[in-house]
Amino acid sequence: MIKCKILFLSLTACIAIGLQACDNTRGPDTTETTSAQFKSLAEKVVFLENYVSFRRTYEKLEFNISFYNNRGGMVPGPSDWNIRIIAKVPENELKDWTRDISITATPDLSWLSTLPTGIDYRGISMWYKDDYRIIGVDEANGIIAYQNATQ
Repeated sequence: MIKCKILFLSLTACIAIGLQACDNTRGPDTTETTSAQFKSLAEKVVFLENYVSFRRTYEKLEFNISFYNNRGGMVPGPSDWNIRIIAKVPENELKDWTRDISITATPDLSWLSTLPTGIDYRGISMWYKDDYRIIGVDEANGIIAYQNATQ
């Protein structure tokens, strides 16, 4: 009888753990979204902040967000993302974007063409890079190009 109770409790615990592992409600939703879908700067900022950990001030903002929440399903895994941003920001906040990241040579910039933008990024002359991020800065015009990708 005791063996049956232990077996029943073990089985119940395994089912509960399995159901919890399949819970895909943690983290942001899977999305393929561009800023062109939003009417105002405020709407763009609210949406973007669901997918980035930093908070910034924007004068203009355009983005293309590809985010795949892989936490659900039979075998949950880490999420994948490619977050691309072009923004005009207050010039006194430019350094906040590049803190703790190294200067690099100009990287492959083909990702810039995926952005729905009227923001002129041709003045970007300084590039920074780490394992996941590429950041370009146009100090004269307060323009930031930002990409953070797992692939």
